[in-house]
Amino acid sequence: MAVLANSYQQYIRHDVMMATPMELVVMLYTGCVKRLKLGQTALEKSDYEAANAHLQRAQDIVVELIMGLDLNYDIARDLLKIYEFVHRQIVSANAAKDAALIPPVIEIMSTLREAWMQVQKENKTVVHFDYTDESE
Repeated sequence: MAVLANSYQQYIRHDVMMATPMELVVMLYTGCVKRLKLGQTALEKSDYEAANAHLQRAQDIVVELIMGLDLNYDIARDLLKIYEFVHRQIVSANAAKDAALIPPVIEIMSTLREAWMQVQKENKTVVHFDYTDESE
Protein backbone atom coordinates (compact mmCIF):
# COMPACT_ATOMS: atom_id res chain seq x y z
CA MET A 1 0.00 0.00 0.00
CA ALA A 2 2.90 2.36 0.73
CA VAL A 3 4.17 1.81 -2.81
CA LEU A 4 0.82 2.93 -4.24
CA ALA A 5 0.77 6.02 -2.04
CA ASN A 6 4.32 6.89 -3.11
CA SER A 7 3.43 6.40 -6.80
CA TYR A 8 0.38 8.61 -6.39
CA GLN A 9 2.48 11.34 -4.75
CA GLN A 10 4.98 11.16 -7.62
CA TYR A 11 2.13 11.42 -10.12
CA ILE A 12 0.70 14.49 -8.36
CA ARG A 13 4.15 16.07 -8.08
CA HIS A 14 4.67 15.54 -11.83
CA ASP A 15 1.29 17.13 -12.61
CA VAL A 16 2.15 20.17 -10.51
CA MET A 17 5.59 20.55 -12.06
CA MET A 18 4.18 20.37 -15.61
CA ALA A 19 1.12 22.55 -15.00
CA THR A 20 0.61 26.03 -16.39
CA PRO A 21 -0.09 28.83 -13.89
CA MET A 22 -3.78 28.66 -14.80
CA GLU A 23 -3.85 24.90 -14.25
CA LEU A 24 -2.19 25.40 -10.86
CA VAL A 25 -4.95 27.81 -9.82
CA VAL A 26 -7.59 25.25 -10.84
CA MET A 27 -5.70 22.58 -8.86
CA LEU A 28 -5.72 24.84 -5.80
CA TYR A 29 -9.47 25.42 -6.09
CA THR A 30 -10.04 21.68 -6.55
CA GLY A 31 -7.94 20.87 -3.50
CA CYS A 32 -9.68 23.51 -1.42
CA VAL A 33 -13.17 22.26 -2.31
CA LYS A 34 -12.10 18.69 -1.58
CA ARG A 35 -10.71 19.64 1.83
CA LEU A 36 -13.80 21.72 2.65
CA LYS A 37 -16.07 18.76 1.86
CA LEU A 38 -13.92 16.40 3.91
CA GLY A 39 -13.85 18.92 6.77
CA GLN A 40 -17.61 19.32 6.66
CA THR A 41 -18.14 15.55 6.73
CA ALA A 42 -15.70 15.19 9.64
CA LEU A 43 -17.50 17.93 11.60
CA GLU A 44 -20.85 16.24 10.97
CA LYS A 45 -19.36 13.04 12.40
CA SER A 46 -17.84 14.94 15.36
CA ASP A 47 -14.37 13.87 14.21
CA TYR A 48 -12.84 17.16 15.25
CA GLU A 49 -9.24 16.10 14.74
CA ALA A 50 -9.83 15.17 11.10
CA ALA A 51 -12.01 18.26 10.59
CA ASN A 52 -9.25 20.48 11.93
CA ALA A 53 -6.66 18.89 9.63
CA HIS A 54 -8.85 19.25 6.52
CA LEU A 55 -9.99 22.78 7.31
CA GLN A 56 -6.46 23.94 8.11
CA ARG A 57 -5.34 22.57 4.74
CA ALA A 58 -8.20 24.48 3.07
CA GLN A 59 -7.03 27.62 4.89
CA ASP A 60 -3.48 27.04 3.64
CA ILE A 61 -4.75 26.75 0.08
CA VAL A 62 -6.68 30.02 0.39
CA VAL A 63 -3.51 31.69 1.68
CA GLU A 64 -1.64 30.34 -1.38
CA LEU A 65 -4.31 31.83 -3.63
CA ILE A 66 -3.96 35.17 -1.82
CA MET A 67 -0.19 35.12 -2.18
CA GLY A 68 -0.54 34.56 -5.93
CA LEU A 69 -2.56 37.73 -6.49
CA ASP A 70 -1.09 40.73 -8.29
CA LEU A 71 -2.85 43.55 -6.48
CA ASN A 72 -2.06 46.02 -9.27
CA TYR A 73 -5.28 44.83 -10.93
CA ASP A 74 -8.86 45.51 -9.83
CA ILE A 75 -9.89 41.89 -10.34
CA ALA A 76 -7.13 40.75 -7.98
CA ARG A 77 -8.30 43.18 -5.31
CA ASP A 78 -11.84 41.84 -5.73
CA LEU A 79 -10.58 38.27 -5.43
CA LEU A 80 -8.65 39.26 -2.31
CA LYS A 81 -11.90 40.34 -0.62
CA ILE A 82 -13.53 37.04 -1.57
CA TYR A 83 -10.55 35.01 -0.37
CA GLU A 84 -10.41 36.91 2.92
CA PHE A 85 -14.12 36.21 3.49
CA VAL A 86 -13.63 32.53 2.63
CA HIS A 87 -10.64 32.30 4.98
CA ARG A 88 -12.61 33.88 7.84
CA GLN A 89 -15.50 31.48 7.29
CA ILE A 90 -13.21 28.45 7.33
CA VAL A 91 -11.54 29.65 10.54
CA SER A 92 -14.97 30.31 12.10
CA ALA A 93 -16.33 26.90 11.08
CA ASN A 94 -13.26 25.18 12.50
CA ALA A 95 -13.26 27.14 15.76
CA ALA A 96 -17.01 26.79 16.32
CA LYS A 97 -17.08 23.18 15.06
CA ASP A 98 -19.99 24.29 12.87
CA ALA A 99 -20.42 22.34 9.63
CA ALA A 100 -23.26 24.66 8.57
CA LEU A 101 -20.75 27.44 7.82
CA ILE A 102 -18.99 25.39 5.17
CA PRO A 103 -21.53 24.90 2.30
CA PRO A 104 -21.56 28.59 1.28
CA VAL A 105 -17.76 28.52 1.15
CA ILE A 106 -17.82 25.37 -0.98
CA GLU A 107 -20.26 27.13 -3.32
CA ILE A 108 -18.00 30.18 -3.64
CA MET A 109 -14.86 28.17 -4.28
CA SER A 110 -16.65 25.82 -6.70
CA THR A 111 -18.00 28.79 -8.67
CA LEU A 112 -14.54 30.35 -8.86
CA ARG A 113 -13.07 27.01 -9.93
CA GLU A 114 -15.64 26.69 -12.72
CA ALA A 115 -14.87 30.24 -13.88
CA TRP A 116 -11.13 29.53 -14.00
CA MET A 117 -11.77 26.27 -15.85
CA GLN A 118 -13.80 28.18 -18.45
CA VAL A 119 -11.04 30.78 -18.85
CA GLN A 120 -8.50 27.97 -19.16
CA LYS A 121 -10.63 26.26 -21.81
CA GLU A 122 -11.05 29.48 -23.79
CA ASN A 123 -7.35 30.26 -23.45
CA LYS A 124 -6.44 26.91 -25.00
CA THR A 125 -8.62 27.58 -28.05
CA VAL A 126 -7.08 30.97 -28.81
CA VAL A 127 -4.93 30.85 -31.92
CA HIS A 128 -2.19 33.43 -32.27
CA PHE A 129 -1.08 34.48 -35.74
CA ASP A 130 2.08 36.32 -36.64
CA TYR A 131 1.15 38.79 -39.36
CA THR A 132 4.63 40.16 -39.90
CA ASP A 133 5.64 40.29 -43.52
CA GLU A 134 9.16 38.97 -43.80
CA SER A 135 9.57 40.43 -47.30
CA GLU A 136 9.71 43.99 -45.97
